[in-house]
Amino acid sequence: MSMRRSAVVAVLAWLAVVAVGSSVVWVVISRAGDGIAPTADPGVVVTSAGAGPDSPTAPAASARPSRRPTSSGTPGPVAQRRTWQGAGGLVIAQCRGPAISLVSSSADPGFRVEVGDHGPEQLEVHFEGQGEEGRETELIARCVDGTPEFDVASTDD
Repeated sequence: MSMRRSAVVAVLAWLAVVAVGSSVVWVVISRAGDGIAPTADPGVVVTSAGAGPDSPTAPAASARPSRRPTSSGTPGPVAQRRTWQGAGGLVIAQCRGPAISLVSSSADPGFRVEVGDHGPEQLEVHFEGQGEEGRETELIARCVDGTPEFDVASTDD
């Protein structure tokens, strides 16, 4: 019986080592690109359309269906989101018709972010490099046909 018990313990130990090792490898691979500074490109823009007035996801199902009709008002314009990522950080802007709003902004390591104008006509976001780099990126976003459009100016000191 002790031979069988030691075989079971050995198999369980092997499974634990494989599970821990796989988890470590997964974490390392998933974080491989984090923290790498962007190159001097003007930035990457990603577009998405919102499904509802405030959220890009569909509403959750309720436990009991409602028998009352929903409001018959006409829905407002669908929100269009775009993401800009480039030298200095990341900006997510949203247009609802002609009005633009800032969803979020974040600075890359070594940069500081300042938001100037918050909308509704335009957004102004300024990324300033800290330290000896002196790099600056000025981003202005406006709604064009209901979609955020970004104008970017970068300088190196």
